[in-house]
Amino acid sequence: MKIQIFRLLIFILVSIFILNCYGTVQLDNDVKFLRQKKSIIPVEPSLKWQRKTRDPIQDLIPLNDSLALAWTHRGTVMILNLNDGKKEGSAWSPSMGHITSITVNRDADWFVYVSMKNRQAGAYNLRSGKQIWKNRMDHLVRGGALILTDTVVVMGTRRELKLYNALDGELIKENYNRFGITKLFAAGLDRFLAVTDAGDLQCYDHQLSQLWTQPIGLNSESKTDIHQGRIFTGPGRDTLWVLDEKTGNIHLELPFRNGFDFETLENDELVLAYRDGRVSKMNLDGDRSWTADFGLGIPGASFIHAGDHLFLPYARGVALNVDSRTGKEIWRSEHLRRLTGFWPAGSGFLIQDVKYQMRFYQ
Repeated sequence: MKIQIFRLLIFILVSIFILNCYGTVQLDNDVKFLRQKKSIIPVEPSLKWQRKTRDPIQDLIPLNDSLALAWTHRGTVMILNLNDGKKEGSAWSPSMGHITSITVNRDADWFVYVSMKNRQAGAYNLRSGKQIWKNRMDHLVRGGALILTDTVVVMGTRRELKLYNALDGELIKENYNRFGITKLFAAGLDRFLAVTDAGDLQCYDHQLSQLWTQPIGLNSESKTDIHQGRIFTGPGRDTLWVLDEKTGNIHLELPFRNGFDFETLENDELVLAYRDGRVSKMNLDGDRSWTADFGLGIPGASFIHAGDHLFLPYARGVALNVDSRTGKEIWRSEHLRRLTGFWPAGSGFLIQDVKYQMRFYQ
């Protein structure tokens, strides 16, 4: 009798442990995913809420004006309510926890996750709250999962590209890359870009056939933006490169020494952020209309472009709103400790510091 009771207790404890480690994260079917290209944020946003957490957010994907898909440093995935900063429903964590990155499909019905630490990648259905599949994968790269045509998933490892069936995780094709892979970028539904160890930018179709390659000295921190049939990418060799999207031919080489981040504007202008904290606006002829230094030191994350305004985060723990037409400061947030996160979310942004303090401005 005692042995049976003991076994029952063990079963209950194990069940509780499994539920705590795994759980579910689920998005109601009536919740629509609003994928906005540009953010809409008030000129002088107000502090809507602030919270302190034991498990800080690692990254998030806005779903609409009220909800965001967030994952924490411990590997917990949850729906974050942007109205009050609280978790919406329950949360989920993959086997052994820890998530490096997440990519959602077009309607946020499901997502693909990568765990570099645990050598694992998989897919999860957000509407049903169930994991679809998971595979053990060695040598995964950060930002190494892309969803193409909603039916196939591309995974990047240090030496190869892998094409998987999105429905069951079955391997379709492998493509060895002798130059090594450091990062992947989406480039529409039927093609994608890869950065190699040698700094080349390569373009592939949805069947892993290479369309073109261009040696321009990129690295894992380089950014890419596709705008009006051109690929803007950099920094690479202290340069912001402008390439033809279809052929990879070089259109322009713009100076970007000590570059950190950039954004393409509608009128063929660029906003450039530098590692020393300077911000500048430049046209494609290389002429600068303004350069500003706000004396706040290094940037803490990528900035947000919202209409005629730039929301700039600095590692010191403060965010600014700067008029993109003039470079003049309009608004400044309250100071936090050292910045550890800054994300656009709905019609506002979330800022997080090293003391796990979160503030949402809207």
